[in-house]
Amino acid sequence: MKRKFLSLAGMILASLACGLSNPATSAQPAVETIVAATMLALTTSVTSAPPAPTLQSGVPVSVSGINLVIPSALGSDVNSETISEITEESGAPWEVAPAHTKLHLVGYPLQAKFFEPIIMVYPAAEFEALSVGAVQSLAKLRVVLASPSAPLTIDSIPGIPTFNAGQVFVSNMLVISFQNGSGVRALTQYAQYRAPANNFELSYQYQGLTSDGKYYVIAILPVNIAFLAADDKPDAAVPTDGIPIPASGPDESYYTAVLQKLNGTSPDAFSPSLLQLDALIQSINIISQ
Repeated sequence: MKRKFLSLAGMILASLACGLSNPATSAQPAVETIVAATMLALTTSVTSAPPAPTLQSGVPVSVSGINLVIPSALGSDVNSETISEITEESGAPWEVAPAHTKLHLVGYPLQAKFFEPIIMVYPAAEFEALSVGAVQSLAKLRVVLASPSAPLTIDSIPGIPTFNAGQVFVSNMLVISFQNGSGVRALTQYAQYRAPANNFELSYQYQGLTSDGKYYVIAILPVNIAFLAADDKPDAAVPTDGIPIPASGPDESYYTAVLQKLNGTSPDAFSPSLLQLDALIQSINIISQ
């Protein structure tokens, strides 16, 4: 992900230097504010939920206290990685996080996308103690979980606290539970500018919290849909049934049209199916250590 976020960081941060007194606490909010300022229409909530996903057969996995079942359409196994604590001395300010577990899905159907298919589990209290971004994201998540039937918007759902970029748009939002917790999923795209919707960067994002509040679950899984361009390059062709990108670049009306089309698309039309991704999330069970 550093390809885009960090290559643009110098240009973005230079233009914002007067307003960023503390990068560790304001990098992500500043970017989100800039993006959101021109996208007031992107607070559209989901008006109808897709069919409830059901648990199904697949590959059972148990590693580091994390149990899940991978639907056969999503992969065959996971590679587990224990990530050491990241401080401001060992990483960028926005990367600060406690030691956590990262699961890489093996055999995931989409490869070589902007994000790799991963599920991460963090100790929630330790993350909040280290990261202002985590405090903000978990605060939003708790509000959503306290009122799961309330409308979901780009402003109400949390962003990934370790990303130095904002959510350009958010669609297909839905609160779903896993075996011992609950959270919110959405389709989204991160950038430091008004990027066009595209299949290289589009991802299924899930953020959840175990019922005891101890563990913060984040899943980032690439997803494609036929009517989006392959990537965000200027010469990338938009399919005939896609949303044309204005000559001057994406604007509010463009994103509104994209969201309407994404929200109106059947969950099974996506690759992988959103129902398969939901089923993977629903299968998660985290054992307290």
